[in-house]
Amino acid sequence: MSLFDLLTVVGFGFGTALTIILFSLSMQRMPKRPVDIAFGILFLAFIFWFGSNFIAVLVNFLMGSVARPEINVLLLLAYLGLCITPSSLLHIQIASLLNSGQLESRLSKRHILILSSLYIPAVIFIILYASQFFSLTNATPGKSHLISTPFIIWMLISMTASAAFSEKLIKILEHVADRRFYRDMTYVLSFIGLGVVFIYIFSFHRLPYIGPYLDLIMLLSPALPMGVLLYYVYRYNFYRLIVKPSLVYSILYGLFMAVYLLGIRRVGEYLRQFPEINADLIEGLLLIALVFAFQPFRSAFHRQLDKLFFKDRYYYQQFLRELSDSISSIVDLEELMQAIRKSLIQTLQVRECIIVIFTVDNDQAEIIKSTGHGHVSDLQLLINAVQATAHFRLRRQIHDHRVMAALRINQLTLAVPINYQEQLHGLICLEQKESGNVFSDEELDVLQTFSNQIGLAFENARLVQERLELIGRIYQSEKLYSLGQLATTLSHEIKNPLSSIKTIIQVLHEKAEGEEKTDLSLVLDEILRLQAITGKLLSFARPAGTNIERLYVQKIIQDVAALLQHQAKQAKISLQLFLDSVPPIEAKPQAIREIVYNLMLNAIQSIPSQGEVDVFLKIVYLNMEPRFQLFKKHPLPSSILKLEVKDTGSGIAPEMIGKIFDPFYTLKTKGTGLGLTIVKRNVEELGASIEVESTLGKGSTFTVNIPLNNDQQDSYAKMQNPHR
Repeated sequence: MSLFDLLTVVGFGFGTALTIILFSLSMQRMPKRPVDIAFGILFLAFIFWFGSNFIAVLVNFLMGSVARPEINVLLLLAYLGLCITPSSLLHIQIASLLNSGQLESRLSKRHILILSSLYIPAVIFIILYASQFFSLTNATPGKSHLISTPFIIWMLISMTASAAFSEKLIKILEHVADRRFYRDMTYVLSFIGLGVVFIYIFSFHRLPYIGPYLDLIMLLSPALPMGVLLYYVYRYNFYRLIVKPSLVYSILYGLFMAVYLLGIRRVGEYLRQFPEINADLIEGLLLIALVFAFQPFRSAFHRQLDKLFFKDRYYYQQFLRELSDSISSIVDLEELMQAIRKSLIQTLQVRECIIVIFTVDNDQAEIIKSTGHGHVSDLQLLINAVQATAHFRLRRQIHDHRVMAALRINQLTLAVPINYQEQLHGLICLEQKESGNVFSDEELDVLQTFSNQIGLAFENARLVQERLELIGRIYQSEKLYSLGQLATTLSHEIKNPLSSIKTIIQVLHEKAEGEEKTDLSLVLDEILRLQAITGKLLSFARPAGTNIERLYVQKIIQDVAALLQHQAKQAKISLQLFLDSVPPIEAKPQAIREIVYNLMLNAIQSIPSQGEVDVFLKIVYLNMEPRFQLFKKHPLPSSILKLEVKDTGSGIAPEMIGKIFDPFYTLKTKGTGLGLTIVKRNVEELGASIEVESTLGKGSTFTVNIPLNNDQQDSYAKMQNPHR
């Protein structure tokens, strides 16, 4: 077998394998779009071209001229595929424009007519070649017997138009990988077009010795765009096709077979010219060496393939492994979520990553914490779909119709479940990749393994945070207990002498006249202020009482407002109440009174002169609120009683808001710094929460959120609808 024959067998065999792989991949894609059908026609044409030539070469070697009719039929089928190729190239470009949205996405009758007309030249050339083929007596595979000048011109027109269409697609396509593909295809088509001109127009294929090889190169040149396409499919999942690594290894096996046929066999044939050399032994040793070299070469080939051609995929796997090791040391939940989000965006090159941690109770999800700039519009639908397919692996789960529908509604590409002890605790929601490519199987497998580690990391962070919060509460309790003991001692030591002093000063004040009476009035005012301070100290030191009663918060607000109305009028402050009819709650009356009194008094005292203090009381349903997690130590209720005290005072600086609840911290010259401390203590004992919003120079809003139990919610519903 000559070198030309070996190149013919290997070349057409390689082209056949390549096109069969691509054709089988294109047939697996569902649903099929116009561009998928166009690619399928091109792949089928190349299967006819390469496959028929390959079989014809083998038949010619095995049977020679005896099988001339069969060889002619095979070559006719090969040229049938070649005739279809220019038309299918144009078909692909027009279908790509349809797919990109530049033309109407639906195939109209006009589009079908245009696409059908592209194949008229193919039909003409097929009829022309069929009429000539059976008259040939010396047609052999690997030679361009019937490539005529009209067909060459038609090929050049097709490739030129395809290159022009590719340039247009490069400008309008959104994804980088798509633009790169059409740019590279432009280069490949230009190269093949120049080869056709030089080799066939200038008759270089008729040159002695080198001519047949140039002719063979052009006959095998359709494998070049197929190789480029396979590269983009493997690296970028081009047109959503996924190539298994086993297919790449199949090509590697073919290369080793070519090494044997073109190398070892040729060496053996050469050595047989020398009788003193045992050519069979040397050929056998070389074959054994090739077999033993295959596995190391395969491993090295795989590593270099990933590093050189697929380095993004190689480095993201390595990066995710490093991230898995590093997240175990992060104990702050917010910091952990941010680190994971930034790492996934950077590694996977996605447009956005949203991480949502939630609890599921009675088939309803309540968000605990989330991070990311995107928005999950229907989280419950997505959770239901993920839970329904929890027994699937991630690569199968994303193709389930329920998950696909939920992802489409939420404008997401992928939702990775975060599980701990077989319970769903969160989702990693990924938007589309910047390149527009789909997630590969390798990426999905790594993400699935990584998500299980994330579940454990989140649980560890939660346990550490709970322990830190417990330690903080114990420390705060001990500090408050010590301060309470100190306050009790000081109050008792001051209260009795102060009462005696007050009595004496009152007697002297009644007998005094003139300037002396005025001075005693000032002393009496200061004594009253000191008594108020000692009263606050005692209130801080002792609990608000242990008797829990059924009470109406609006009644307490009205009583406190009546008590403070005179003070508000003196300061020219408008005190207004906006109280809804709300059901009674079970609480300590003194605790509620202290909360309301201190918040309203604090609001009045924060206004230097003239202003407004508004008090609101209403029921709020949590599913109507933008934030869900209000209570850290208690289960989430479905509705709350919200008390708001809003003032137009001087406001609080942002850096001071975190300190205003600390004991003895005050921003007022005559304040004790205990009012808000008492409020916070009573709020926490009530199982409620308190929030502060303040703008410096404009005022503050203090909001107390009191959870309602089921009975209280039913009472409110009956108040709203008495005929229910």
